[in-house]
Amino acid sequence: MAGTPVSGVLLLCASLLPFAQPSGQVPNCQVVRSSFQLLHPGVKWTPETPVSGADLQVCQAKGLTCCSRRMEERYLVAARQDMESSLQASSAQLKLLIIQNAAIFQEAFEMVLRHGRNATLLMLREEFRGLGGGANSAVGQLFLDISLYILGSDSSVDDMVSSFFSRLFPLAYRRLLAVGEGGGGAVSEECLRGAWKAAAAFGPYPKLAMTRLSRPLLATRVFLQALNLGIEVVNTTDHLRLGRECGRALLRLWYCPRCRGLMEAPPCRAAACLAAMRGCLGGAGEVQPHWRGYVEGLGRWTEPCGPNGGTWRPPCCGCPRSSGWPSDTPSPPAAGSSPR
Repeated sequence: MAGTPVSGVLLLCASLLPFAQPSGQVPNCQVVRSSFQLLHPGVKWTPETPVSGADLQVCQAKGLTCCSRRMEERYLVAARQDMESSLQASSAQLKLLIIQNAAIFQEAFEMVLRHGRNATLLMLREEFRGLGGGANSAVGQLFLDISLYILGSDSSVDDMVSSFFSRLFPLAYRRLLAVGEGGGGAVSEECLRGAWKAAAAFGPYPKLAMTRLSRPLLATRVFLQALNLGIEVVNTTDHLRLGRECGRALLRLWYCPRCRGLMEAPPCRAAACLAAMRGCLGGAGEVQPHWRGYVEGLGRWTEPCGPNGGTWRPPCCGCPRSSGWPSDTPSPPAAGSSPR
């Protein structure tokens, strides 16, 4: 499974499994004591000479042993800690990768939004001179709403676009009818904001904007949500709690051989490692096909799209061009024309 900690755990197995000791050889308790004190400096629980190990619960051996019951308990704790550290180290790299890419993607999309905001303001200044600072406020609020939407706000694209044109219409109404600040009192701001739909003041452009923005903004929103979901899944690995039988299996695999003086690590016995890992991770292994599908889906989502070919851009195929008006639709009304 891509990004799973199993490979890291198998490497840990390789680093801890001991060489086989010739049959019948008596363990050297001095070597065992030195190894144990690396984990627990100053603790003197290692027998001076090999003992039968009758009180041991897990590391029971056919011959003599250099481990006491208290040593076995400490080794059990160490085995669990080794496993948890390995899982956390492996998942930390994956989590950092997802977090970094989520930040890069969000920064890139914010740059797209800034470009769109500036292009829209430029178009309004060139085509509809005289709208004043109110147009800046309307455009700024629209792109703020878009930014909040991709982060998960409850608003919809249709509502954002409608609100934008509701703010824009009173400005256009007063400009085109040459109504000054003192002469517009007969028509309230609230009335004007609600009148543009019935008057079809902006023609097909509100509906066109809703259609063109809905798909790319939804794609961006879902993509960020997918990255955040991946982070949550990896966090679950960080907090995985190992059961009693898992701890005992890891103890047998990693530390019980030390009680017999087997300190040097051979190549990992894959079957033993895999059996222990399956027992420890339990049902987590069943996530593998779903995680692989998740990773492949993210890969497809970020493939280059549109006429840019190999140039990456956020997953927003169909976005309007920088002018703000698609090439296959009529141009915006001329500066001197009146609303319909």
